[in-house]
Amino acid sequence: MENHNRNWANQWQEWADWCLPHKDNITQIRIAGQEKPVRRLTDTCIEANFNFASGMYSYMFPPSTIWAKFKHPDPNMMGEDDVADYFESVSRIIHETILESNFAQEVQESLLDMGCFGTNNIYAEEDDDDVVRLRSFTVADYRIETNNKGRVDTVARKLKLDARQMEQEFGVDALFKADLGEIIEQLKSGAKNDTKYEVVHLVMPRTDYDPHKIDNENKPWASRYVCLKTKKIIKESGYDYNPYFVGRFAIGNDEVYGRGPMSMIIGTARRTNSIYRSMVVSAENHANPQWLLPDDDSVSFKGSPNRAGAMLYYKATGGANAKPERLQPNGDPNIALEMYQLHDSSIKRAFFNHLFRPLDDHQNMTATETNARVSTDLMALAPFVNRYQDEVVTPLLTYIYYLLQKQGKLPELPQALADDASFEVEYIGKISLATKSFEVMGAFQTLQMFAETAQYIPQAAEAFINVDQEKLFRETWYANGGSMNVLKSSSDVAEEKEALAQQADRQQMMDNLPQMAQAYSQGIKAPEDGSMSQAAGEAMASQMGG
Repeated sequence: MENHNRNWANQWQEWADWCLPHKDNITQIRIAGQEKPVRRLTDTCIEANFNFASGMYSYMFPPSTIWAKFKHPDPNMMGEDDVADYFESVSRIIHETILESNFAQEVQESLLDMGCFGTNNIYAEEDDDDVVRLRSFTVADYRIETNNKGRVDTVARKLKLDARQMEQEFGVDALFKADLGEIIEQLKSGAKNDTKYEVVHLVMPRTDYDPHKIDNENKPWASRYVCLKTKKIIKESGYDYNPYFVGRFAIGNDEVYGRGPMSMIIGTARRTNSIYRSMVVSAENHANPQWLLPDDDSVSFKGSPNRAGAMLYYKATGGANAKPERLQPNGDPNIALEMYQLHDSSIKRAFFNHLFRPLDDHQNMTATETNARVSTDLMALAPFVNRYQDEVVTPLLTYIYYLLQKQGKLPELPQALADDASFEVEYIGKISLATKSFEVMGAFQTLQMFAETAQYIPQAAEAFINVDQEKLFRETWYANGGSMNVLKSSSDVAEEKEALAQQADRQQMMDNLPQMAQAYSQGIKAPEDGSMSQAAGEAMASQMGG
């Protein structure tokens, strides 16, 4: 695992220098508060990465709405009132839990890591106050390995703790067992010591455990804290779920770590720096041209010759060539500016900044056309969003569901879910809705096409028999983020449709009663027993008698 990071460390350092300077302690280590010399002249990459992280967060996790809805995989089960109400309540409880936790801060930090390094890591732990507590770790602090399916299943994170923190984290007995008695002696003496102890927290799948036991040593995920100094295990336990949620933007051939937007425009960033330098020098030369002076001592000045009001002296007897003059620059700073703007725009587009300010590129359009184009543009993010949801968001929400259920903060499970309590998560953030809108738009475009064709070819209308109107309505409702418990259950809808059909039959019968009564009064033969005519006659007689 260490070899992976050696190969990546230099690249991570350069990427951080360009777009994430507050997390650039990778190969060039600095102490807290120490300033590093900056070779970066322009902050385009920093701005682009922050816009990427902020835009992705607001589009994926809008705080003003429930952006993740839990539901049963079987649509028929979701048609049951108690099941729909249960999952609607679960969705709301989990949303409130997320808002009350530090989800926003840590996920924002992790998305900054994603834009810069292409890999991020969120650690989740149970919290007595907020149900769950999250921490985002920078790629230089951990190592990862994948299983045979390419999923990250092993994480080793390095911690640096002082003596007091070691005692707080592991306790006295564990430190003695790990041959770290010196820490206890140091604390007893009260001597000040800033020594940091390096500890590795390793989490990996456990294969040799008994699932029927509930102790920590028989959890499906093994957890071990190892002291690098003594090579001894300080603490061993386990988890029901992997507490590390590692996401990757894109993966290269035979690579474990991800590659983000910064890795794809590193060359552009270098050129932008050079172009910016040329632009600044050119602008300075035009604003304050260089002086052309004779190579003798015929010119003198007081103070800086570039200062306003500065006085320059020259020997008037020296002739015209002795007089100092400005050297007019021949370069055009507008060319450098144009090149800089071109590279600046290229970097920001690589970070998808244009998708988060859609009106800049879609002016003078109707709202319908703008929405259609924005939805199309957002599809460029679909591969990353799907991967991020699969690797990070869905497992994290599942873990939060587990914690809420463990703490008894979820509603009672309906009887209908007693045999199958499985669930899936449906996302309704802006990017997810843009993806689903294509399915809805496709359905309605097909219906519109056949409706227009039916005006000329009536037989085309027969194709509508293939469409289940109720399913189409429900799919559209879900795709647009409608509340699940607002819809009526399938059984209630069927009962109401049957009642409406019976009401329509009765109304039709009442509308036909006058004609039928007139026919009977003109001597038509008596209706047969049990026939509709007899029922209509009796109904007419009853109405007239009433």
